[in-house]
Amino acid sequence: MQIKETELFSEPLYPPVEPNKLEVKLLQSRPIRRLKQLAHFGAGSLVSPVVHSRYEHTIGVWKLTAIYFPENIELRVAALLHDIGHLPFSHAVEKTLNFNHHQLTEQFILEDELSSILQQFNISPNKIIEILNEPSVITGKENILGIDHLDSFFRDTYMAGMVDTLPKDLLPKIKCTSTGIETDRETGHYLLQLILSDHKLFLSPYMVAVDRLLAKSIKYHWNADTVNKNEFARLTDSDMVSMLKSSPSYEARKLINTLLFEPDKIRINNSNTGIGYPISVRKIYSKVPIYKGKALTDHSNQARDILHDLNNLSFDSEVVIIS
Repeated sequence: MQIKETELFSEPLYPPVEPNKLEVKLLQSRPIRRLKQLAHFGAGSLVSPVVHSRYEHTIGVWKLTAIYFPENIELRVAALLHDIGHLPFSHAVEKTLNFNHHQLTEQFILEDELSSILQQFNISPNKIIEILNEPSVITGKENILGIDHLDSFFRDTYMAGMVDTLPKDLLPKIKCTSTGIETDRETGHYLLQLILSDHKLFLSPYMVAVDRLLAKSIKYHWNADTVNKNEFARLTDSDMVSMLKSSPSYEARKLINTLLFEPDKIRINNSNTGIGYPISVRKIYSKVPIYKGKALTDHSNQARDILHDLNNLSFDSEVVIIS
């Protein structure tokens, strides 16, 4: 029996959404299918049970966009394609290897597979790129929470077992204006608490450390072998792990094996002694929901206190591997 598209894209966070014919074709394309093989949580997926992929996140962003803007086909398409330029393990190695996933997203949209699908349905690839390159309800404008990060915070905390209420039960209290996410005061505080909880896990010294070790591993491999940059940008997580496990670099093989099989040997030093790899967090997410037409922090001391707690998560330390 043929499975319905709605059932194929069902997941626990949001109500069902019926994809149109264009969206079905895009969801079957190689660039979006590849997202199923990219961990949203970066190297943290190697050492924790938080293992959802960029694909699940993409489905979530698309669903929220379709719920709030059902008639805006271009925006729905942009939601589906917004993450296709991510590298293996998402952000973990992007900066180290001097990649920009936004530029890669543009490149992949303009390539034949996606551009031909879009043009078949009279959608301009350049229009989708324009939407993705400008502040929108997907990113959130100015200091306002957008759909993209709303799903990230919902999905990360759900997968980490931190939510008290399923997102689909909160949606009646959440709107999306032309600027970004708007809600009541109580729900806004709850969303900010989710953001704080997500950051406490995702930006904890240990999780930052495993991203750093993975980035260092691929950098050792990059220096020891000839890597085609264009081909690397199209790899999956498992492709990269296989590459590192058989790397000509001993240091690369040692670090990836530590992450895969001996994460108990990873230690964090609270100060930089020079014997390990420096790790730090200095930039913290600071966008907030709208309440009564303005940022929630304009109305609420509690919201400002949560942002203060977020800013206090910044640190400078180092990671070492014990023998």
